[in-house]
Amino acid sequence: MNQFVRRMRDQNGFTLIELIASLSLLSLVMGTIYAVITFGFTSYNKVTVENALRDEADIIMSSVMTELYTLGPSTIKSIPNQEGIELIRQPLDSKITETTKSQIIINRESGSQKDILLIGGNPLDPTGQRAIHIDANLTGSTIRLECGGIQDCHSGLIVINLQLAQDDKKGISHTLNMQSRFGF
Repeated sequence: MNQFVRRMRDQNGFTLIELIASLSLLSLVMGTIYAVITFGFTSYNKVTVENALRDEADIIMSSVMTELYTLGPSTIKSIPNQEGIELIRQPLDSKITETTKSQIIINRESGSQKDILLIGGNPLDPTGQRAIHIDANLTGSTIRLECGGIQDCHSGLIVINLQLAQDDKKGISHTLNMQSRFGF
């Protein structure tokens, strides 16, 4: 122990072996710190994108549920050439002959990479539709009916299969698949 204390008082510096040993330990510690920080940033980026996808899926589902409950359709039918359904409400009173129609369609904007969910509006008057803009890619998402009828359904299930995809800042694509069933 006395030799170590005397050597420190001499201020001759470190030997080559001591310098190599200290640099080796420092490189191990710095490498570990770098790996932990890099993993942390990567995990944060992944969680941020997945949370954004979940938020968009929640927005879509709540919009569909809101349209279903506010309109209260008596009949629902599939739209043949589009990915969507048409909600039809016929009044119970025989004196009123006005029929209310609404649509729910997954659509890609023309000339854009953004997908939209069109809700509401009469099929003959598309200006009444509310467009919900989605940052994620909705390719492969479907809205379909499961019921006993061939075209018009008075009761059954609306099956919504969402396939959301979004790229993160590094260009890595993250996907979220969600399936919901609503009874009517």
